[in-house]
Amino acid sequence: MALYVIADLHLSAENKRLCSAFAAFLNKLQKGDRLIISGDFFNFFVGIDPYDECQKFIKQTLLTARQRKIDVFFQHGNRDFLISKKDADYFNFTLLPELFIDKSGPEPCLITHGDCLCSNDKKYQEFKAITKKTWIRKLFFTLPLFVRKKIAAKLRDDSQKLTGKGRDPLIYGMVPATLDKILTDSNCSIIIHGHLHQYGDHYNETPHAKQRFALGDWGEDYSYAKIDAGGFHLIKLPLSKLIN
Repeated sequence: MALYVIADLHLSAENKRLCSAFAAFLNKLQKGDRLIISGDFFNFFVGIDPYDECQKFIKQTLLTARQRKIDVFFQHGNRDFLISKKDADYFNFTLLPELFIDKSGPEPCLITHGDCLCSNDKKYQEFKAITKKTWIRKLFFTLPLFVRKKIAAKLRDDSQKLTGKGRDPLIYGMVPATLDKILTDSNCSIIIHGHLHQYGDHYNETPHAKQRFALGDWGEDYSYAKIDAGGFHLIKLPLSKLIN
């Protein structure tokens, strides 16, 4: 039995290849394995849409995993932070807190989406704090679904404009001091996260960060972290290894 961690799949009905790759990845897991989807599983989520082919596919795929005795967990990302416990039940996964400590490996490991590490991005952190307010969420969900989708698409497009060479790493990147504080507060020295789309295994970056496993986003390649009796493993492979 092992624990697997993935992030930043950005699944949508428009990208059937990624949906198929996720199903193929799940199919490789064994009875008793656990999977944590650490945010940005959906390209964006503004509510359950019974006509959305991607959502229906995810619901059925995760139901099949549950029937195979594979437990699937979910952490919010910046694209799917609106998922509620009711939504999680619908999709057949279990919600985890933003900062989750796993103790199944050789030592405790902190697992998070990773947006909390980017503390210099003040505008996003302010937006994130606002969206956690219950009354804001209730107000948002009074809007028709098509309006919610338009708002999400605008936010997504604005975010994508910041990618590439114009994205200042001092603002939008990980802040070492924040990483160190989060690990200190969690009493961990190992962290697994996504969000940055920068795959890599990093050692001793701060006094309390012994090892940082950074997951990549899924596209031409896919990546995952694995925790088992042999320790911690970070793997990246071509997506073609999962599907043709």
